[in-house]
Amino acid sequence: MMKYKQISTGRFADLVSDQLKESIFQGRYQPGQRMPNEHKLVEVFGVSRVIIREAIRDLERNGLLEIKRGPKGGAFVLPMNHNAVSKVIKDVFKLGNGTVADIMEVRLEIEPTVAGLAARRATDEDVDKLKEALENMPEAPGDEYVAWNVNFHRLLARCSHNPMFNILVNILMDFTEELILKIKPTERVIHDTTSHPDLLEEVRRGNSDGARRKMRSHLEDVVPLLTELEKKASANSLKCQLKVVA
Repeated sequence: MMKYKQISTGRFADLVSDQLKESIFQGRYQPGQRMPNEHKLVEVFGVSRVIIREAIRDLERNGLLEIKRGPKGGAFVLPMNHNAVSKVIKDVFKLGNGTVADIMEVRLEIEPTVAGLAARRATDEDVDKLKEALENMPEAPGDEYVAWNVNFHRLLARCSHNPMFNILVNILMDFTEELILKIKPTERVIHDTTSHPDLLEEVRRGNSDGARRKMRSHLEDVVPLLTELEKKASANSLKCQLKVVA
């Protein structure tokens, strides 16, 4: 069991936060489990309640803890996911004026590799989940259709059985979904309805090279459409701004 060290120097809240974070990563506290209360943490680390509260808030901001109020409240460990990382990266991306081309350039490097791994490693259960997702395709090309579309890519990443690729693809899908909903006309379908079934077939057959090629071709087909929509959305936004100024 991990032993905590009392804090004597440095930025106290960060040092406390780092040790608590490490204990979560090592599995000392499981998802849903309550962390020790403030009184206990003050005693263990030898710091004030203010420092403990700041450290707990830091873990909450990073998506590791959920604070619940009331008699049975406290700081509870959350299941690990990509959401906290995704929020930070999206903010940095926006500050850097990232574009469709930037996102798709990264997707073109990562997702074909992920598709190839999925074809090599997918279990029967994985394939069944992909089939189920395709069978539940929404009829109307609205927001629900976009969510369904990117969810197929999320499921495919899970089939790679590589947690790092799974996290990276989920972050890229967060970017893609937000972007498409922002620039796509409501009734416009971004790509054909055959690409995902074709990818599923390559995964089902265990054809790693075929899955890689199919994913690259699929993404390359989408790039010019998204780039065109982004330009139109930017032009429309500029027109609206000019009208407001006028």
